[in-house]
Amino acid sequence: MNMNQIEEKFSRIFKYMGIPKDQFRFDASFIQDFEFNEFQFDCLVLYIKNYFELNIKESDYTNLNTVGNTMNLIRSMKGIPFAV
Repeated sequence: MNMNQIEEKFSRIFKYMGIPKDQFRFDASFIQDFEFNEFQFDCLVLYIKNYFELNIKESDYTNLNTVGNTMNLIRSMKGIPFAV
């Protein structure tokens, strides 16, 4: 898996959650920019678990505050190196 595949999967997740593609920004906050409530956040976590086949613990939720931080967590958990 590479970064393009992660972004493609996120595009599908956002589509299912009703977020337009033009609002896909790495600094976008799920709570402040997308106004996610607790249910929507739980749905996001479920989609991430299923799409990326990850076991996200509740202690990881603090790293899921922005699109970029969420993608970085996925990269880290999947062992995808960060570009230098």
